[in-house]
Amino acid sequence: MSDYNVKNCVASLSNTGLSNCKDELGPTGKLLWTSDTYEIADYATSILEATWVDDIDAKNIYPMPYAEEVETNIEDNVVQETAKGARIFVREGKIAETLKFRVALCDLPKLRTFNNVSGRVFTVTEDGAIWGTSPDGTKFKGFALSDFHISAMGGTDGSTARMVELSYQMKYTDELADHPAVVWPTWTALDLSGLVDCTVTVDSSAAGSVVLSVARDCDGEAVDGLVVGDFTILASDGTTQMLPGDSFADNADGTYTFGFTTPVLPNDTYTANLKTAAAGTTGGYAPGTADSFTIS
Repeated sequence: MSDYNVKNCVASLSNTGLSNCKDELGPTGKLLWTSDTYEIADYATSILEATWVDDIDAKNIYPMPYAEEVETNIEDNVVQETAKGARIFVREGKIAETLKFRVALCDLPKLRTFNNVSGRVFTVTEDGAIWGTSPDGTKFKGFALSDFHISAMGGTDGSTARMVELSYQMKYTDELADHPAVVWPTWTALDLSGLVDCTVTVDSSAAGSVVLSVARDCDGEAVDGLVVGDFTILASDGTTQMLPGDSFADNADGTYTFGFTTPVLPNDTYTANLKTAAAGTTGGYAPGTADSFTIS
């Protein structure tokens, strides 16, 4: 007999005795968006805070804002009832949620670039778990999405705050039901945040001293606490790096002073910027358009 077109309907049934432990995961706190192909190699890697921070800096993971309200939208299972009264199971209902959060209007267009882009999400629950799927029991990845949409700023009648809605639906029910994977880190996963776009401005320049200021793009807030390894000052050839120089000072007001004495900066036109978050020392900040200055 041919094996073609023959479906094996003999199930390999599992034992039904239950564990005394219950994984009572809390509500969703935030989502971590990734590409379709992103995955973490194994559990030992997934439990490390550095894994998540480094992959945020490398633009492999994009944390969404913290959800201040969560509404769960679970489809009913699809069941067909025939004229003879038979009930036939068709498919499981898909899991979906609507998250609400507050953001500045200048941040909203950046968030909306993710609308309807094919991707996956890890769920970070309020009790600190990172929830995803592991089809092979080793690799850890987010849940595939069939829908992901961030709305415009919502309305208000004066009794509630204006919020933005993020609605998403999981694509495959088996990832959640048959291949769940949860990591319980000892660090606070809810604190994971996306890269902040920044602008570097040349405040003053001379052969022996250059002062740069750094500010967040959206709100103009000064950024302090950076180190010399976060910056780049390139000569006009675009490749010759002039840092670290001879001295560096964080002036604690968003400005940074770079000293050049042995030698001083030669006559040339230079460009100053932050390094990419992955290449810098501090991480967490994304460079903007480079500013330039001329020594003559």
